Amino acid sequence: MNEGIKRAGPPEAVQKLRENFYLLQVPLSETPSADWKRLFYETQQSPPADFPPRAVDVSGAFIRFRSDVPSVEARTAWIDRWIERANQKEAAMGGKLDEERRRRRDEHQREQQELAAINAHWEKL
Repeated sequence: MNEGIKRAGPPEAVQKLRENFYLLQVPLSETPSADWKRLFYETQQSPPADFPPRAVDVSGAFIRFRSDVPSVEARTAWIDRWIERANQKEAAMGGKLDEERRRRRDEHQREQQELAAINAHWEKL
């Protein structure tokens, strides 16, 4: 049984927006489907008013959000809850999405292998 999408690492600051405020991203175990993204945004219960699910951007295999340094830990915990809730709702929809997820995972793996081969070719430029 597929366990769903997971956070695949810690948050990482990718851009300083202003003093003590950053654009961060967390990697996901795979690129979510459009259905999963919809569930991520729409099925959350009682999110904090200053950090609703729509305050994050699910793009590719990353979730990006803005935060000050003291709030990163709490916001990452919220994201973990939202990921779990989306996985639960997706599982409740049945196995119809499993084949699509498998296809996307295989496609992503082939793409990563192709990128690695291309980058290896350019390593010594």
